Amino acid sequence: MNGIQRCVLGLLIALGSCGFAHAQMWINEIYFDPPGSSGDLVYEYIELRGAPSASLADHYLVFLENERSDIANPGEIEAVFDLGSLASPALGESGYLTLRQAGNQYSELAPGGNHAENTLVSFTWGSGAETSSVGFTDEFNNGVLENSGFTAMLVKNLGGATTAPRIPDAAIGELIDLDVDDDNELDGDSIYASWEVLDSIGVNSEASDLDGFLYAPVNFGPGTPEGGANVPAGAIFVDLGFEIEYIGRWGDSVGNAAEDWFASNVTNDDLAGYDGGTDYRQSGDPHGIGAENQTVETSQGVPYGNIVTGSLGASNLFILDGDFNPTYDGDEWQFDGVVGGEDYLTWQSHFGFGDGLYATRQHGDATGDRRVGGDDLQKWASHFGDRLNESPAERPSATATPEPSAASLGAAAWLVVAAHRLKRRTKLASR
Repeated sequence: MNGIQRCVLGLLIALGSCGFAHAQMWINEIYFDPPGSSGDLVYEYIELRGAPSASLADHYLVFLENERSDIANPGEIEAVFDLGSLASPALGESGYLTLRQAGNQYSELAPGGNHAENTLVSFTWGSGAETSSVGFTDEFNNGVLENSGFTAMLVKNLGGATTAPRIPDAAIGELIDLDVDDDNELDGDSIYASWEVLDSIGVNSEASDLDGFLYAPVNFGPGTPEGGANVPAGAIFVDLGFEIEYIGRWGDSVGNAAEDWFASNVTNDDLAGYDGGTDYRQSGDPHGIGAENQTVETSQGVPYGNIVTGSLGASNLFILDGDFNPTYDGDEWQFDGVVGGEDYLTWQSHFGFGDGLYATRQHGDATGDRRVGGDDLQKWASHFGDRLNESPAERPSATATPEPSAASLGAAAWLVVAAHRLKRRTKLASR
């Protein structure tokens, strides 16, 4: 997180911008269904965001059952992270906390965060104090999050030990049900009444669970059941039409509108640019860059193949489809509203990057071929001075923002290409 982002986050916190509760903590990311038969044993992760170094004493991340069946009852507490039990029960100096399973390979963690992983077993979250150093307990002691969906609630318990979210021992009693009458509203006479809800999000993730009960202000699903979605009165439900494996805040959002969240199906398919390990990408159907009639499985227009899981402990930075393939006829890479010198510097610093899979507009790819090359510079030059959402008549005159001449453009491109080739030769010579 850079200085500007810290200032913005601090301002939002100071203004008390969270609409759900006047709190300084949010659910930032939940990656609950990584690809592969064993992905959810090591690659699930949680990220929270809030005031720098904020205490997590009496704080819990609670997961409520969504399914209705002979063995599942909606509204029951099916899993809990006791955040106050962490070795360091506070957000990091940057305002972030990440929780990772044992055996994970997430190595790029932003500095300043409190980064905790389970160290008591070889993989999973563990379940209970003997096997989980991250305070996790789940209904069946599987050490994983439920793939079918849930309502996740970040809460502060104000009532002491008797009202703390928990999974009772099987010998003591049944799961705690916060919706005893199954009316899709959390019961005011339950332990829920003693909680301050800081943030919440609901997800029915698979087509087999369209009729699941959700309890958050904003909820997502892969479809709508006959008769309508099962959400509380006044709550938002978004039918996405695809399986959901990841849910996170959109950027540094703090609100409770659908656009404040990013729901996605994630992939490790080679055609998306997956490069092994934790390099999980935005999925689509069918797979492939520029595949015909492709549906990109995102709630926010994130382009197919973009890395989704690459910002642990930092702002959720994704590229809007409008940034990748803009509706206006210009070419920005810095996204400050004007095609100018900053965009050229972005192109220059990434010249030669990408092999048809990796480069995006964020790197300086203007043509959409996932490479940063001379054709991108030409397109930038042809739109130099363009401004976002501005008619041609409103754009500054050529004397105010002169377009680079063909000669200067050619010279600039030649210098960058030459420098790139020299750099490449130097690397080869040093091998």
